[in-house]
Amino acid sequence: MRTIWGTARNFPVGASLPPREPQLFVKNSHAMIGPGEPLRLTGSVAQRVVAEGELAILIGEQCRDLGSVSDARAVIAGYCIANDVTARDLQEIDDHWSRGKGLDGFCPLGSQVVAPDDVPAWDEVVIRTWVDSALVQEEAVAAAFVGPEELVRWASKQFTLHPGDVFLLGTPDYLPSGDESGAVLRPGCTAKVEIAGIGSLVTPVI
Repeated sequence: MRTIWGTARNFPVGASLPPREPQLFVKNSHAMIGPGEPLRLTGSVAQRVVAEGELAILIGEQCRDLGSVSDARAVIAGYCIANDVTARDLQEIDDHWSRGKGLDGFCPLGSQVVAPDDVPAWDEVVIRTWVDSALVQEEAVAAAFVGPEELVRWASKQFTLHPGDVFLLGTPDYLPSGDESGAVLRPGCTAKVEIAGIGSLVTPVI
């Protein structure tokens, strides 16, 4: 694993408009945990932590300045699932997202990598997030302002991509719209992100 790139504001929320360009941020690689590994919030400096279900894009080849989405597709090793766990209270305190999205365990990733040719059309690939039995997110990848291949193509115009880099596509709106209260994570709960055609990722919170 080299760099984990998150994407902000890449799905519609209410009447929101797309950003002029993709809004990337770096997520601490130490935040990554595997499927089934617990997210430890007991004693954490974070007080309001939410789940964010996302599609993860794994880069398989070094590349720079890709010319088309077809070129981008060729360097994608596969797709898996991420939970871009976020401390809202720390985001409000800081003027950046490094801490609020980079604490230990704040990037569950897994559980399997699916090759691009084995993934259905993006309008059929639906991201769903549960906290315990409550469905808190449900949206197709096709709703993203910038799709997976275009995101990789655009990023390659900014900097060199390396094998092992991961891009998180961004997270859908909450259910009901704008209400993230059901997505708050507390010790004792379980977060589950399921993406149709790719699998599911379960994270117990302790």
